[in-house]
Amino acid sequence: MMRKLFWLVLAAVVIYTGYWMIGAKGTESAIAAWVNARGAEGWQAEVSDIKTRGFPTRFDTEIRDPHLADPRSGVALSSPKIEILSQSHRPTRFTLRMAPEVTLASPYQRLDITQELAEAQLFVDAGPNLTLNHAALTLNDLRMASTATWGLSLDTGEITTQRQDNDPLTHDIKMHVAGFAPTGGLIEEIDPKGLLSDEFETLDLDMSATFDGPWNIHALEGPRPQPTKIELTTLAAHWGELDLKLAGSFDIDARGYPVGTLAVKAENWREMIELAISIGAIPENMSKLSLRAGEMLAGLSGRKDTIDAELTLKDGMISLGFIPLGPAPRIVIR
Repeated sequence: MMRKLFWLVLAAVVIYTGYWMIGAKGTESAIAAWVNARGAEGWQAEVSDIKTRGFPTRFDTEIRDPHLADPRSGVALSSPKIEILSQSHRPTRFTLRMAPEVTLASPYQRLDITQELAEAQLFVDAGPNLTLNHAALTLNDLRMASTATWGLSLDTGEITTQRQDNDPLTHDIKMHVAGFAPTGGLIEEIDPKGLLSDEFETLDLDMSATFDGPWNIHALEGPRPQPTKIELTTLAAHWGELDLKLAGSFDIDARGYPVGTLAVKAENWREMIELAISIGAIPENMSKLSLRAGEMLAGLSGRKDTIDAELTLKDGMISLGFIPLGPAPRIVIR
C-alpha cells in the first residue's frame, strides 16, 4: 500500500512539474513571439531577457530592459524591467508591476517617471485575446518630469475599472488621488498669480466610459480603443480654497471633442474665474463680463460664493451658463 502511494505521489509530482515547465516556457515563448511580431510590424521592440520563476505555485515572469516604440502613435516606453506575476492555478489573474524607473516618450516630449510602487491587478477572460474584465491600479509616491519643463508628483493614486456584463464595451471606472501637485513650470502656467495651494488635497472620479472596441492584447498593438460616450457620476476636486463638483454625460465626436452638458457646483467661483483669466482660458477683455455673469449665476443658487450651473460642451468649445470658457479638451487615447 505504501509503495503504491509513493508511486502515485511521485507521478503527481512529475505531472505537475511538467505542467509548470510547459506553462513557464509557454509564457516566455508567448511574450517573445509578441515582441518579435511587433518588430516585424516596424516597431522598435527589444528585450534583453525573459525569465519565469516561482516553481511550484507561481509563474513570475521578469522582462528585462524592455524598449517598445509604436511608429503609428510615436509613443515609446522603456524601463529596466517589467514583472508579470500570477499564481499557477489562476492564469487569468495576474499582476503587472513596473520598475521604479520608467521612461515614456512621444513626438512632443519625454517623461521620466519614478515611483515607489506602480502595480496593476488584471483579471482577463480566458482565451488568446486576454480581454480585460476588471483591473485595479495602485500608485505610490510617483514623480514625473517632462522635457517640456513641467512635472507633477502624486502621494497615492488608486484606479479601478470593471467591464459591464450587459455591455462589454463599457467600463465602470473609479479613481481616488491624494497629494497631487504640479511641479516645474506647470504650476506657474496653471496658476501664474499664485491663487492656489501647492497641491490638490483630493481628486475623486466615478464614471462609465464606452469605447469603440474591446480592451485586449490587440489594444497594445494599436490602434487604441477610443471613448465614444462618458457617463460622469461625479468628479470632485478640492484644491486649496476651491471646491469643484461635476456630473452629467456627453458623447465624443469623431474628432475627439465632447458634446453634451455637465452640472457643475463651484465654491469660491471668483478664484476659478480669475484662474481661467490668468491662464488665458477667458480673454482679458471679457474678464469683467465673466465676473458679472458669475455673480448672476451665484445669485440664482442663493449663495454668493457658490455657482450651481451647467457646462455646455459643443462645437469644440466649453461654456459655463452663458460664460464662454474657451476650447474644450480633445479626448483621444494615443
